[in-house]
Amino acid sequence: MMAGASEQTGVLPVSPISNDSPDTGVRRSSRAKKAPTKYDEEYTIPAHEASNQPATKKSRPKRKAAQIAGENIELEDAATLLEEMLSRMTQDERKEYGGWVELESEPGFFNAMLQEMGARDFKVQEVYSLDPDILGFLPQPVHGLIFLFEYQGGNEQSDEETRQDCPDDLWFANQTTANACATVALMNIVMNAQGMTLGTQLQKFRNFTKSLAPPYRGHLLDTNDFIRSIHNSVARRIDLISEDLALDNKHEESQKRRKITKTSSRPTRPSGKKPSADTNYHYIAYVPVNGQLWELDGLHVKPLCLGPIAGSWLETASVAIQERMMRNSEYASYSLLAIGQSPLKTLASEFATSLACSRALHELYSGNTTWTAPDPFKVFTELRLAQRNLTHEGIAALELPKSFVKKTSHPDFNPKEALKLAKELGTEQDSLDAQYVSELANVDETVETIRGRQRDYTPAVHQWVRVLAEKGVLRQFIQDMN
Repeated sequence: MMAGASEQTGVLPVSPISNDSPDTGVRRSSRAKKAPTKYDEEYTIPAHEASNQPATKKSRPKRKAAQIAGENIELEDAATLLEEMLSRMTQDERKEYGGWVELESEPGFFNAMLQEMGARDFKVQEVYSLDPDILGFLPQPVHGLIFLFEYQGGNEQSDEETRQDCPDDLWFANQTTANACATVALMNIVMNAQGMTLGTQLQKFRNFTKSLAPPYRGHLLDTNDFIRSIHNSVARRIDLISEDLALDNKHEESQKRRKITKTSSRPTRPSGKKPSADTNYHYIAYVPVNGQLWELDGLHVKPLCLGPIAGSWLETASVAIQERMMRNSEYASYSLLAIGQSPLKTLASEFATSLACSRALHELYSGNTTWTAPDPFKVFTELRLAQRNLTHEGIAALELPKSFVKKTSHPDFNPKEALKLAKELGTEQDSLDAQYVSELANVDETVETIRGRQRDYTPAVHQWVRVLAEKGVLRQFIQDMN
């Protein structure tokens, strides 16, 4: 991790995420402070049913909340509420929760999300520098970049006149709810990737939303239980309650500012002060589609075309990202993630091609008395290949590489040369298979790490502390500290 922007080296300054508190403001998705520009003028989205409760006239700050709770909640009721608040969430409850929690800019989270969604052909990894040589080491092809930055509305360029309607060949969704920008940016990349397996649910969602306008896509994304529950999969019940409380507090603060603005006769000026710890963070995507580079920001109704791609689209995108960093140079927290093709897909493809060549040689020379190479389909059985999403039938149907065909069809090519080539292919297959197993172990480790975050130990800790309190141990601890 580097601190401080470097204009010459292209190093991305990022800030570490604290493991001590889920409430840190560093490198997290933002709350949408505004609807997409001209959103209400161009589109109308079905709203949630309005509450029948009358709006309260007085604010409810946290200090007053404790006093109100103490006056209106009995001790027995408070204990019951506490038990419910700290209990473990069920999968059905997670799906029923209509909000979105803030998501850290952590590759492991995004990889685990894609695995659970069934989009296993993708891999997300962090990019530490915009140097062309560093970008060249990314697994190819790279389908998009996710850029996280401190969102300050006053520093955003007014570029609505340069934006254009979403073309038919571009999938772009707006962000229609708070805290969803991480998944919106991810979907704006994944849905535009060609030749990749999305999984049953995502493919169905893509097909259904293909002909819709960006705001409607965003609305359907917001109300998609499958995608939202996976986004919220690392959240505990207490996290969801905290999100609701924080959003409610921000709404009240916004209402207060509106009242002050209406009653004040003096125009307000920007303070120019640095943002506090409550500064919002926002994810946007950079995606290459049909020779054009696009900036996809869910807070804007329309996408922004950055022009045709000359050479590497990553270098073109890095220029746009550095320009944005310069506009926000006062704030030094950024993060960049690359969404590329999983090495598993590449390794499986190379392995299948190599095995197809071995099979072709075996069929040609297995009748020769000097042929000692084993049948590759007996070495790699159907069961073994199934673990790599391959079959004997699929491998046999592959088109052989032109270099292999040219070499084996040469008049001087003989059984001795064929046996030597078969051994070389066998060594290549063993190497590719070992790399596949190693990469698969990395994927499993990442998913297991995230599943560890999904395990909620709050109920166990609560029960343990309650037993300590009943035994008088906590009181003794407090007395000893004093």
